Amino acid sequence: MFLTVVIPTLNEEQDLPRTLKSLKPLAANILVVDSGSTDNTVKIAKKHGAQVLTHSFKSFSDTRNFGNDQVKTDWILSLEADVVVTKKLAQEIKQAITKENGISAYFIPRINHIWGKKIMHTDWGPKDDLHIWLYKKDSGSWQGQVHEEYKLTSGKAGHLLNPLIHYNYQTVSEFIGKINSYSTRAAAQGDVFPGYWPFRDFFKRYIYKLGFKDGYHGLFLSYLQAIYYHVLKVKNYQKKYA
Repeated sequence: MFLTVVIPTLNEEQDLPRTLKSLKPLAANILVVDSGSTDNTVKIAKKHGAQVLTHSFKSFSDTRNFGNDQVKTDWILSLEADVVVTKKLAQEIKQAITKENGISAYFIPRINHIWGKKIMHTDWGPKDDLHIWLYKKDSGSWQGQVHEEYKLTSGKAGHLLNPLIHYNYQTVSEFIGKINSYSTRAAAQGDVFPGYWPFRDFFKRYIYKLGFKDGYHGLFLSYLQAIYYHVLKVKNYQKKYA
């Protein structure tokens, strides 16, 4: 096998089966790095033939880098537990990792399903949600405490055409919970944004990124994302004067 799929998990029993089933056409090794799930996540992973390792959560980057260190294959596909690899994407991945073209990593777009709707704009569409998910082992590392990114240090990156299907936030409550979680981590690492940033972000998403084409989903996604920066500002204030 040329490829190992690495999936960080924490209580993912609802989404993980769908993700693991979608990986069958890849015929790849599967490594689940679990951070202490209390539901059936580990049981489900093992049922689908995945290797499971336990690793205490420090950051998303740390978890992904730990998983990378355990891999023995030449290529790694790093995923989240709520995505689907389509048959077309699986075929494209298999072709990409067998080519000798000097490429060490590939950007893969994602189509996000949020609150039951496919989002194609609002800075959440496949043209904007484009990241390195497929890469050669030891070609770089994951960096960042909140929104981790794979940073390539050797070779060059290419692009795959077929997207991952990302079953993202299913409820508004879940989205607000992530705002709280991410803003806490951002405050801890000292992230600071100008006071006008919430208005800038709303305008960017709803107008410049055509969020209005996503209907009320686009409106409220733009609004709630702007709220994130207000929340972060308050948490930074509390941290400074606590």
